[in-house]
Amino acid sequence: MKKIIWNILFVLYLLVLIYFSVTPKPPFNYSRFYGEDKIWHFLAYAGGMFLFLKGLINKKWYIIPSIGLILTLPVASEYIQALSPYRQFSLYDSFASYLGILSIILVFYISKKFINYKRKAA
Repeated sequence: MKKIIWNILFVLYLLVLIYFSVTPKPPFNYSRFYGEDKIWHFLAYAGGMFLFLKGLINKKWYIIPSIGLILTLPVASEYIQALSPYRQFSLYDSFASYLGILSIILVFYISKKFINYKRKAA
């Protein structure tokens, strides 16, 4: 898949993520069982980081603003949610979001090392 498609997917995903983060009342129920909210935070930010690494990581002029946004968004969205009467601030939600980000970075790092190892061995 071309980088431009990954870039477009990342920007669209980021807009959807921001929308759902700041919407006063969530459009769907994500509290059917204990911890479901944390799972969704983990998956949402892991997905965003995946798209970022697939598309924008090679664009030097995007790296700093994108990394800043990715690292700021979990806490900023929780802070904005604290201002809503329907939502509440949760440091654990931010922590789950950061775990999602870090897990994808780790997967990309390990896979890159593995691919480089395979190339050297061949």
